[in-house]
Amino acid sequence: MGEHLVQFYDNENHLVDEIWRFINPCLRLGETALVIASRERLADIEMKYAPSRLTEIGVPHHASPYIALDAELTLTSIMKNGWPDEAQFNAVIGDLMRSATREGQRHVRAYGEMVALLCADGQRDAAIRLEQLWNSLGERFPFSLLCGYPMHAFSDARHSDAFAAVCGAHTHVRPAENGLAPDKHDEQNRVIAMLQQKAHALESEVARCKAIEHSLHQREKELSDFLENAVEGMHRVGPDGIILWANKAELGLLGYAYEEYVGRHIAEFHADRHVIDNIIEKLRAGEALYDYPARMRCRDGSIKHVLIHSNARVAEGEFISTRCLMRDVTERVRLEQELNKRLAQLADMDRRKDEFLAMLGHELRNPLAPIMNSLELMRMHGDAPALVARHRDTIARQVALMTRLVDDLLDVSRITRGKIELKMETIALDQVIERAVEIVRPLIDERNHRLDIRLPAPPVPLRGDTARLAQVLANLLHNAAKYTDPGGCIVVDAGQQDGKRIAIRVRDNGIGLEQALQDKIFDLFVQDAASLNRARGGLGLGLTLVRSLVRMHGGEVRVESEGPGRGSVFTVTLPLEPAASAAPEDGGTEQPLKAQQAPPKTVLIVDDNVDAGESLGEFLKAAGHHVHVATNGKSALLAAARLQPDVVILDIGLPDLDGYQVAQRLRSEIGLTSALLLAVTGYAQERDRVTARHAGFDHHFAKPLDIRRLEQLLCVPDGASPGIR
Repeated sequence: MGEHLVQFYDNENHLVDEIWRFINPCLRLGETALVIASRERLADIEMKYAPSRLTEIGVPHHASPYIALDAELTLTSIMKNGWPDEAQFNAVIGDLMRSATREGQRHVRAYGEMVALLCADGQRDAAIRLEQLWNSLGERFPFSLLCGYPMHAFSDARHSDAFAAVCGAHTHVRPAENGLAPDKHDEQNRVIAMLQQKAHALESEVARCKAIEHSLHQREKELSDFLENAVEGMHRVGPDGIILWANKAELGLLGYAYEEYVGRHIAEFHADRHVIDNIIEKLRAGEALYDYPARMRCRDGSIKHVLIHSNARVAEGEFISTRCLMRDVTERVRLEQELNKRLAQLADMDRRKDEFLAMLGHELRNPLAPIMNSLELMRMHGDAPALVARHRDTIARQVALMTRLVDDLLDVSRITRGKIELKMETIALDQVIERAVEIVRPLIDERNHRLDIRLPAPPVPLRGDTARLAQVLANLLHNAAKYTDPGGCIVVDAGQQDGKRIAIRVRDNGIGLEQALQDKIFDLFVQDAASLNRARGGLGLGLTLVRSLVRMHGGEVRVESEGPGRGSVFTVTLPLEPAASAAPEDGGTEQPLKAQQAPPKTVLIVDDNVDAGESLGEFLKAAGHHVHVATNGKSALLAAARLQPDVVILDIGLPDLDGYQVAQRLRSEIGLTSALLLAVTGYAQERDRVTARHAGFDHHFAKPLDIRRLEQLLCVPDGASPGIR
């Protein structure tokens, strides 16, 4: 083999010039030039040194002294398992060189950069092995070989050994451009090349360090931006408790400027000193805090509830600073407090409901004992008129009491759903109080109370619903009588305020009220603990009705008591002007029906409660009427078709057809167009009255049936009965 040169280069154009300079003498002598290069390099050579140039230098075109091979394809053909294979190298390159040298008779100049491709791919050992195969081939064929290596392939200090090995595999070393020594100074060229490699490695290391420095600087900026603009509050505190840094989120959360917050002791901003002391103590002990609750004091004086995540930065056993993240949970805490309050209220209401149900059972069962006793005595001594009269009065009083309890329940239900309408009219205060006293007089007399009424003169005119205002004052009087021991005193007085309002006070010298109870005495189901005593029973509804009805009149009610045993004062304040919130009801006040003499009527009673139906029938028979009783809707229709009754008293809740269906069929199928249809039901709300009217009923009665009103209706001449009320 002739010369085996290596050309290092930085500039691609310089390499092309060196390749041409190397193969040009061979071409001038008519010998063969073999170039194994990349497609781009081959194109550059052929563009710069076209075949016309060969003619210019005296080389006939038909001689084809120039052989060009694709370096990548050629390298692929000689590689096996990622390593240059000697057999395949000899088969490809050896055969090519045998042909080009004409069996060793001619000298060939060759350029190859397959080794450069291997170095570029990081396979420097494979490149050195390929150089060795070229050297072995040179022992059999006369050729000179120029290898091209880009200097950047050895741009790391770790490549120094590989670079030295490459230089050692060649007979001559050519440094990169501008580094070539005068001819015949190969040792100097080798030194220059080694220095160039070291310079490249140093430049690469400097560039890498700069890239790392730039990357670190960029990451530092990104981290700083991340921390400074994070949506969660962050801060660092030194070992002395001084705040070292805080981000925008934390400053914004608490409302401080940077200089107002950073540089001051963290405890200044905690609402609870023991909390921050505990936090610092835990962090100094090496604990990490997660979701630690604290309260922070804001610049405007408000308090923020936060959760803190924090741990300590420790170096060589020394506490350096804290790493703290702060999350605002003020709204969550508010909602939790509100939820706990609501749960407590619900629990209290549930407790009061249970107490109410227990009291309801007691109050409804209580009248049943005298009723049952009276009935039994009447059965045993039915021949004693005085005894019967006394027990009849007892039963009437107890039924009235039970009716009052049920009415209170229904009133509360209607008021809470806005179903009550006031019948507004001009009334006199003394008449309202007189009516209220009349309602409560039996209880006052029974307990031997002294009632003192002091009203202004002349009578004070009000605009309101007489019945409802009487109900208000009756409930207050009933409450006073119930909670005042026998022989006590109850005072009712009234006085104007600024000529626009009047205050009505109900005073007693009874058991009084605890302060805690005064704040909620008007709430539903609330009772004094003493109300569980039989002597003071009740459902805890009366005062709730009082407050609701007074508010509907545009007024207010309050209670005052100096404490247990000191009595109570309930004050109702009403406007003397019309109440803006009152809703007048169309029509005037219902006038009582006057009983008149009328012929007996044929009455059909329909009720699945046999006792109720038969007892009512017995009463009507005793009044001179012709009565038939049916227990379901179908039998009622059959009886009505046969009897053609004048009056049908019809229960709504029947086992087969409901009362509305029966009424409609009585009108449409049986032909009772002029008969008087009376609905009797436990459902007594306004919508029930409307449904009854649409079904064809003339009147609607709530159970228990008002016998006196029924008597009046049956005594009204045919065609004179008013509609449903």
